Amino acid sequence: MKQKIIIKSLLFAAMTLGLAAAARADDPRPVPVSGTMGLLGQTYAGLTYSYVDLNNTSAHADDYHFDINQTLNTGLDGVFSYDLTRNGSTTRQQAITAALRAFSTAYSWGKPYVEAGGGYAWEKVAGTRDNSFIWDAAVGAEFQLAPAFTLTPFVKYQGTPSLTQREKWDFGVKANYWVTSQWAVTAGLDRDNHQNTGFTVGTNFRF
Repeated sequence: MKQKIIIKSLLFAAMTLGLAAAARADDPRPVPVSGTMGLLGQTYAGLTYSYVDLNNTSAHADDYHFDINQTLNTGLDGVFSYDLTRNGSTTRQQAITAALRAFSTAYSWGKPYVEAGGGYAWEKVAGTRDNSFIWDAAVGAEFQLAPAFTLTPFVKYQGTPSLTQREKWDFGVKANYWVTSQWAVTAGLDRDNHQNTGFTVGTNFRF
């Protein structure tokens, strides 16, 4: 019961941030984006939805992801994430993770980064429950294609040794566009080593 309350609270907070961002977008006096701005080195909260096309099946999975990115130092961000994945009514996985993301601003072509973190996951498959530690690692690079627009290709590994799917590699790209200096829209495409394809849309709110 306590776990359900926490999950509902997190989702409610994420929806509230998204609605607040939308309200700012409707403001007839939006704050324009000045200079160049990506996601690395910014303090923001993000909410995304992914439609996951499962390989060799007519079914799909729904993935809801909420994260907070906090600038810790020059070239270093801290990331807290909550993720909920559902496949029909029989399969559900939840995960809470924390990570450190180090990046470089020394290159004119973009900001390469590396990321490492861990957390815990809970899974329910056909009535059977299980849980596991999570190990995450990722590499990528953020390319500033316009003052308010960035494109970030990435590779990410996730290990969950005690769950049904023990490891996963994700290869993808995500785009972010700052509509104002505080509100952005984002989209992405990724494919994992199990040949599942994810299509992502979402919003980021800078604070």
